[in-house]
Amino acid sequence: MEDLARDRDSLLSRPLYILFPLSLVVSVCLYLLTSRLRHARQRYSKLPLPPGPPQLPIVGNFFNVPLHLSWLTHYQWRQVYGPVVHFKVGGQSTIVLTTVEAAHEILNKRASNYSDRSFSYMATELVSKGYNMLLRQYDPHLRLHQRLHVHGLNPRSAMLYQPIQELESLQLVKDILAGGKPKPGQHTGEKQSAEVVPHDPHWEFRRASASSMSLIVWGYRLLKGQPGTEEEMDFFNKCPTSVILKGPFPWIDTFTWLKHVPYCISPWKRAGEKCHESEAAHHVANFRRALKQPGYNISKQIAHGVDRLNAGMSETEMAWISGTLTLANGETSVSILCWFVVAMITYPHMMHKAQATLDQVVGRERLPVYADRAQLPYIDAMIEEDEYMGYRIPKGAIVAASQWAITRDKNVFGADSDDFRPERWLERDDLPKTSFGYGRRLCPGRHVGREGLWIMFARLLWAFEMEAPTDPATLKKKVIDPMAMPTLGIVIAPEPFEALFHPRGEWVEKLVHRELENSGKDVDSLMEQVEMAKGLQ
Repeated sequence: MEDLARDRDSLLSRPLYILFPLSLVVSVCLYLLTSRLRHARQRYSKLPLPPGPPQLPIVGNFFNVPLHLSWLTHYQWRQVYGPVVHFKVGGQSTIVLTTVEAAHEILNKRASNYSDRSFSYMATELVSKGYNMLLRQYDPHLRLHQRLHVHGLNPRSAMLYQPIQELESLQLVKDILAGGKPKPGQHTGEKQSAEVVPHDPHWEFRRASASSMSLIVWGYRLLKGQPGTEEEMDFFNKCPTSVILKGPFPWIDTFTWLKHVPYCISPWKRAGEKCHESEAAHHVANFRRALKQPGYNISKQIAHGVDRLNAGMSETEMAWISGTLTLANGETSVSILCWFVVAMITYPHMMHKAQATLDQVVGRERLPVYADRAQLPYIDAMIEEDEYMGYRIPKGAIVAASQWAITRDKNVFGADSDDFRPERWLERDDLPKTSFGYGRRLCPGRHVGREGLWIMFARLLWAFEMEAPTDPATLKKKVIDPMAMPTLGIVIAPEPFEALFHPRGEWVEKLVHRELENSGKDVDSLMEQVEMAKGLQ
């Protein structure tokens, strides 16, 4: 205290001719800084908003924003308004980015400004209570979630999971073989082959994707006929997070004042609470089961990471971190696999080109494996083929990259960007890969997801000729419209369709059954090997 008093007295005793110039300099600097900031703010506020469709007073674009097939409208808007389009509904501005350059400049280079999610009261507050990392704002808590994920989803981990992906892709081929066989007394209506009937592969794709992530995250598989599989698959399809990914934005998020209505007269709040209780109970039950499973799983890694970081995280939150991974991967992978089949039926010459390469590299004495990947670049190419510019972007605006428009950017992908042509990815190695997002919100499971898609694409092509079934009324091939799709949602899959999966020879079924006999018996030892490699024992 004596030192503090002495310093104070010393300061007060200094001559005014020293203190006055000092205070004057500080005052001038503060004035100049304040003026500069005010001028910059005024200059920025005078910048025009990006162009967009005409608005009405108060409601803005409420009546001319498309509710259905919005991505097609975004693509058309680019032709009229340019790469950055603005529209407004009520008081909410939305900026749509429609070119590779615009998305890169704003979402990658300025990631610090554009890493938050648009806030959804229903999804973020009521259903997930802030636990779902897909819906969280970019804050320290989300960064902790990402840090816990990275050890289970990085490129090294994706390599360690390859035996799991090979096992599930093998099971996928077996399930499709079984699904294409006629039931007793069933007439195929197909002149080409009485051994194959048309069927929708959606369930098989869903099981393979869900089982793959279930084994990695929870430590157990989902097999047809196994107790609990149908219930788990049903949950994957109908849980609140999946509904949000596949459906329209909840109407309560448009009329935000509704969140202030008292709980007792707000049925939507009670519905949101029930959704949260249901999904949370499911995730917690799976998390507890996962911690008891033999060998490795991501849930164990997350629990280990929370202990190591002394994060003080609740069991419910850890369970949501794990559960979100299974749900996010399931919808996207199923959608991509369905589009893959539609593409192969629509462009059979591409399918035959890939099969010729597979026959040359792999042959018919074994199935494709990851070790073949370097010699099969065409399969990777198929996976791929599946203030800015003087404008003001207002604070709080939703900034969305329109993937449909971006992947049809002719300045980047060529004049034939509307066509399915995997060769473009082999001709150039600088094409941007935008499927997994941008900036700080890149999909954390992108490495694992790509590995799974590659082996499934390769083995489906190795095993099957895919074609449209015959219409019994006209005796002509049915046309599977690639533009037939649900009109709403974040993750878009084609409408349900049937296809013929002709085995490319008797060798397919023989090899698949033999490989499953050898590799599908001891999954526990497989996960123990991953655990040893990760050093978590």
